[in-house]
Amino acid sequence: MSVLKAVQSAEKDYRGFDSDRNANIDEVHRLTKAGVSAANIAVLVGMSDRQVQRMRGVAQAPKRWYQFDKSEKRSAKLEETATAAIDLACRIRYEDPQLVFRSLDLLNRHDLQELTMILLAGFPIELTVDEIFEWVLP
Repeated sequence: MSVLKAVQSAEKDYRGFDSDRNANIDEVHRLTKAGVSAANIAVLVGMSDRQVQRMRGVAQAPKRWYQFDKSEKRSAKLEETATAAIDLACRIRYEDPQLVFRSLDLLNRHDLQELTMILLAGFPIELTVDEIFEWVLP
């Protein structure tokens, strides 16, 4: 799938994303798996028994959404990743891109997504494509 189509698909998913509703569905499913009756779930989550029964029939949201973590440990990890991102950017510009490609190839999916998000957040969007990538031209 192209990047453009992935963004369009994600936008469609995001428009339908209702975190409160999905959280309620997840909680109903969790309590159901724990053996709690629909009547008791209704009391616990503050909804009607009928609504609990309906939510039991709704599939849990398969989409994964980014969870914000503002802890010091998480901040340190993101700073470390940002430093590595700058190092990789220097290496791809001034050294052999093979090293960068291999480094990216060794990352698991989550770490690669995290690196990509950090790089996108730091991207100079006020510049034109030509200005951003002028270093590529001979």
